Parts: sequence; structure tokens; C-alpha cells
Amino acid sequence: MSPHTTMNPVTTASLTDLLAALVDIPSETGHEDAIAEFVVRRLRSRQTGEVLRSGLSVVWRGPQHGRPLVVLAGHLDTVPAQDNAVARRDGDRLYGLGATDMKAGDAVMLALVESLDPAAVRFDLAAVFYDAEEGPHDGNGLGRVLSESPWLRAASLAVLLEPTDLKLELGCNGVINAEVRVMGKSAHSARPWSGINAIERGAAWLADITRVPVRPRQLHGVEYVETLQVTTLRAGRARNVVPDELVANLNYRFTPDTSPEDAERSLRARVPREFELRVVDRAPAGAVSLDAPLVREFAERFGLTLAGKQGWTDVARFTAAGIPAFNFGPGVPELCHQAAEYCPIANLEPAYARLAEFLARGTS
Repeated sequence: MSPHTTMNPVTTASLTDLLAALVDIPSETGHEDAIAEFVVRRLRSRQTGEVLRSGLSVVWRGPQHGRPLVVLAGHLDTVPAQDNAVARRDGDRLYGLGATDMKAGDAVMLALVESLDPAAVRFDLAAVFYDAEEGPHDGNGLGRVLSESPWLRAASLAVLLEPTDLKLELGCNGVINAEVRVMGKSAHSARPWSGINAIERGAAWLADITRVPVRPRQLHGVEYVETLQVTTLRAGRARNVVPDELVANLNYRFTPDTSPEDAERSLRARVPREFELRVVDRAPAGAVSLDAPLVREFAERFGLTLAGKQGWTDVARFTAAGIPAFNFGPGVPELCHQAAEYCPIANLEPAYARLAEFLARGTS
């Protein structure tokens, strides 16, 4: 990369220090105040561009020169801690809550904003650090940001720095969470014949639904996997009471060629009519943007491995707004939400360097 495209040197050490600082700031969903303030201070010290606030989200808008707009985006929140709230380095790994999902991506975003010279890159740039991605779909901060800042919807490309282990992950699966309620009748456990045991009533169906096989699908040359899992289960009021209710949460991940409406119909077909099914949360799949010229250019320039995004990401929100988008980040998808979550330190600098080069120069 030309020395004129960067303003501050970025190294593996500086990226690691920044990631550790981000991990050490608690930011479980709904409690992103402190990390948002940290990001605001860093961006304002940049003294270039405009820093905007939207609730617990932060938007940086670089100087506008009439060039195509590229948006970098990443969420600031994490799932609840599992005795992993403090950053810890062990060899070539940086452990800690959110280290891989997705504070490593946030660190790379901050480094890009702080180091790139906006006058020397080929795009107008924006960066969105948003809240509440790990919570319900309707509370996700990016939706609010896109509504309040309509200029973002004119972007030519959005890059989500979600964990991909330096692969280019296209689109994303959609998701439905649905509660299935099986009703019974309570009774004394010493006289079970006077009641109806909801667990017994739902047992055969529950055994079947937990054995639904995963279903791989090839779309645009990459693989997505449809999955259906029982993720929560509750029943019973007391040890000596026949349970009058069983409630199971079904988490259904559907592929990008399936609409939310078709996914819901498919899910309902797996539940007996006498059981109640209520959709509590759903998010559409993200479109596969491989045919978009900038997406194709990024993939081909660096010879990146292409994959489908198995988890849901806000690529879906961007593509629904007509913005080509992809996932690319230093975190490792398989480590998301684990107590032993970590980011490989060796992934940080390549993630930064590839994005910096892409933003700075076109293909020759």
C-alpha cells in the first residue's frame, strides 16, 4: 500500500492492544454505554470526519468527495459473560468475551478509520458501531441507524467485520425462533390418572423434532446449511405436580433461497395442529451478493476462500436495503459465544491490511 494512504502506522501489536482494551470494557447487550463512549473518544481524536450518535450506536462519516460510499459495520455488544470478561493473552491467542464476536472486527474498523487518509482512498467512507445485535431482531441498533441516517442507504458496498477467519462469507441464513406449547392438566403426582402429563403428551413429537437432520444447500457455488434445534425446554411446577404445560423453543436456520414466510410454513408443518406454535422472533436471510462488482473484486484480488454465512448477520439488513454486502473479519465463527472464546492474533493484521488495500486502490 502506498505510504500516502495511511496517516498512522498500524501493527499487530497495536491491533492486539486495541482489541484487549475493547474486551476489557463490559458491553453485554443493553449495556453498551461505556464502549460507545470509548469509540466516540477515539473517533473524535481522529479530527477528520463527523461523529454521530444514535442511542448506544456510533457512526463516523468521513469527508465526502462524491465517490462511491463504502460502509464498514460491526456490533459493540456481546452475549453474557461466562467468567471470561477480562482479556487474557496466551501465546498467539487473545482470549476474552467478544474477542472473536466481534470486538476483533471493531478493532480493525477503528484502526482503519484512524489510519487511512480519506483524501487518498478511492471511496467515501463511513463506519457504524452499533448496539444490540445479540438481542432480538427488532431491537438491533443498525435498523435504527439506517432509518435515522438515510444517506447510508446510498452505499455502494457494506462490509460486516463479523467473524469469518479471514474467509469471505456471503449472505447469511435467516432465523426463526418459535415457541411450541403442549398443554396438559395438572394433578397430584400420586394420582396421575386425574390429570394429563404435558411432557408425556409431547414426548414422541419432541423425540422426532430433535432428530431433524441438517440439510446442506449449494447456492451460487457456496454451501449453506439448514438446521432446526430445540434450544430451550421448560415444564413442571413442582416435584409432586403432574405438569400441565411443556414449552419448547425451536431455533430454525433457513437458507438464503427461502423467504421468512416459506420458512414459517415449513416449521408449522412439523408441529401437530393440537399444539400451539407462536413465532417470537424472526429475521430474513441475507442475499448472496457475489455478482456485485466490488464484492467480486475483493474476493479475486486476495484469492479469498468463499463460504456461506451460517449464522445470521446484518448483511441481511444491508442487502434488504439494496446494498451489496459481505462478511469479512478476523474472528473465528466456530468460537462465537463460547466460554473459551479467543481471536488468533495473527488474523488481526491481515484483516486490516486487505481492507486497507482494497479501500485504497482499485484493480490494476
